[in-house]
Amino acid sequence: MGKSEIRVIHVPRWITLSLWFAVTAAMAQAVRLLSGHAYVREVGIADILATLRRYDAGSATAAAVLAAIAPATAGILFFVPWGALAFLSLDSARWSRKATYTATMTLGVAFALGLLAWQQVLPTRITGGVDVVWNIVGCASGAALGHARKRVRIRFESSS
Repeated sequence: MGKSEIRVIHVPRWITLSLWFAVTAAMAQAVRLLSGHAYVREVGIADILATLRRYDAGSATAAAVLAAIAPATAGILFFVPWGALAFLSLDSARWSRKATYTATMTLGVAFALGLLAWQQVLPTRITGGVDVVWNIVGCASGAALGHARKRVRIRFESSS
């Protein structure tokens, strides 16, 4: 048996850019739709660690731990697809990976701060200053996933 043919599917940059802009618009729309129906709950790392210590001491429930980490987790997960698509859209042979990460993170910080500032004119804020930190972590995680996607080759073989 010889090696199977490997098919490479190239996704044109315009599709990646379109997806990135669509995700950006969807994120802004989600913030707009949640405004007036949800409210900001600032949860920092100190709050999460305090809840975990109370849980270890037996004075906090698992539900309290989940409630403490939920805003941070949502903020991170909210920006993962954005960071991945931004990295894939900006990555090119002309730029170093460091430059691509820098551009992705700079745009991610600007977008997160822009969403935060925009909420001042909406009925209620749903994110706060601490959430920007979680958004940045999500953007960095997404960029790392986008970079991994560029570095990892997946091969599917049929077992026939």
